[in-house]
Amino acid sequence: MAMTREEFEQKVGSILRDHGSGVTADLTDELLAYWNGHGVAYVQVCEPPPDTSYEEFVMDDAQWRNWRSWLEAWIEAPMFSVRPEVHNWLSEEPPADAGE
Repeated sequence: MAMTREEFEQKVGSILRDHGSGVTADLTDELLAYWNGHGVAYVQVCEPPPDTSYEEFVMDDAQWRNWRSWLEAWIEAPMFSVRPEVHNWLSEEPPADAGE
């Protein structure tokens, strides 16, 4: 049975929380995920090194259908990176306890 987006995000979210801040799940050569303190967030790599740039990516149901086979394959052989820029992305997010 095919994995749902919610199941995938639950699995990858658990893995990323355990790995800690600054770690990305390298889902494909151009799609990364990280834990933003609230849930799984996605970015697309727009430029290769050394001028690497990223763009926020929204994983909705339509995008899930497009990427599902790649993401299910990633679960079987996960790859991660430590990226210092994730700390910058996190500093742009409101704290996890904001509004409580």
